[in-house]
Amino acid sequence: MSKHNFHTLLSRYRSGECTEREKHLVEQWFSMLDENISERSKEENEQLEEKLWKAIQERKELARVKPSRFTSGWKWAVAAVIIMTAAGWAVYLTLPGTEQAIGAETAMLPHSTSVSPMEKVSTGIGSKTVILPDGSEIRLSPYSSVAYSSSFDGDKREVLLAGKAFFKVVANPGKPFFVYSGEIVTRVLGTSFWIDGSNPARSIEVSVVTGKVTVSKRSEADFVPAGPVKGGVILTANQKVKFSGKSDLFELGLVEEPVPLLPEESEMPAEESFIFEDTPIAEVIEKLENAYGIEIILENDALKGCLFRGDITRQPLFNKLDLLCSAGNATYEIRGTRVLVSGEGCPAAGFHTGPQKEPVN
Repeated sequence: MSKHNFHTLLSRYRSGECTEREKHLVEQWFSMLDENISERSKEENEQLEEKLWKAIQERKELARVKPSRFTSGWKWAVAAVIIMTAAGWAVYLTLPGTEQAIGAETAMLPHSTSVSPMEKVSTGIGSKTVILPDGSEIRLSPYSSVAYSSSFDGDKREVLLAGKAFFKVVANPGKPFFVYSGEIVTRVLGTSFWIDGSNPARSIEVSVVTGKVTVSKRSEADFVPAGPVKGGVILTANQKVKFSGKSDLFELGLVEEPVPLLPEESEMPAEESFIFEDTPIAEVIEKLENAYGIEIILENDALKGCLFRGDITRQPLFNKLDLLCSAGNATYEIRGTRVLVSGEGCPAAGFHTGPQKEPVN
């Protein structure tokens, strides 16, 4: 950790922008000086920060002293604390927004975890693909980091994430897969999904591409999952959740660009076309629900009998809905993980031919 990054973290602490883990560790620093944290002038803050920086450096040097230099039990305890603190913060804030959470999260994993020895991978301005011991794949976005066990020998697979990454997890029902990011933990058996914890102080987002995951808040007692779903949510394909530490709430929604489910997850055959000839809107809606795994509700029964004609195979889902609504004199809105279609129904003529629209790139 550089001196610049040290001062940056303290500034974030004073402005209330740091995470709970960062806050706890900063307060541990102050306790080394037996200092109370209170409002001070800019000059007083600079003097105290300089004093604190020197104290941290002195303790890191002290941690390198051979054990024979210590002659009493309490000094052994002090040395252990110093070594753990130095280890936990060795990589903290080495790059803005990358490894800043890895050291802290390692210390907060369940006691039963099998994360030692640890493998750590970080990215700079580019992305990077990481293959885990079980064959699972992580695609790290720029300025992101992961840490994981080099063997996965235990009864579960655990990964620490700081930043944003796409996961493609190999199924293994006997050994569930956990991803710890900020204040949440994502549990999967075998699936693919995104986790965006680039700014954990504001929010963390999980979005599922295939399969199913549970996302829950880590308990304050020991920072382990509070339960399989207790206090959290279950996500399936094309769904996402955003967790805000400030409000302590999970906000469910749909991903920005839903994609058709894989054949094994859908009731639709592979590469199904969406060509309709005077088809009732209710049937089109049912086909879309099966293809994307998203519930679409028709608010007005008068919409069900409206007819739709057109080829919307190559259109993204929301374009499909736009065209469908134009045929039924309707509109749609996303409510959580559902889509609500509302309107007065089709004109007296009975149907509108669905207009054609080029896919949006």
